Amino acid sequence: MMLVAFAALLANGFCLYLLRGSKNEEAHMRASEIFTSNDIVVNLGVIAAGGLVYALDSRIPDLVVGAIVFLVVLHGAGRILKLSK
Repeated sequence: MMLVAFAALLANGFCLYLLRGSKNEEAHMRASEIFTSNDIVVNLGVIAAGGLVYALDSRIPDLVVGAIVFLVVLHGAGRILKLSK
């Protein structure tokens, strides 16, 4: 799972690089940047949680990182809703 998350992190990082290079400032492009940024946070969270679960032999890091990811995604959703107004 960590390997897949790392590959996704590289892909999302490249996509964000391309999106940020775009001169288009329309709402759908800004929303794509927010989605991609959130995906990068999720990828980093999966990698961190996987490493901590393995190192600590505990499921707690997975739950904590999952809660943090939830809050980040919720914040991103709020930002996208503001763009739509």
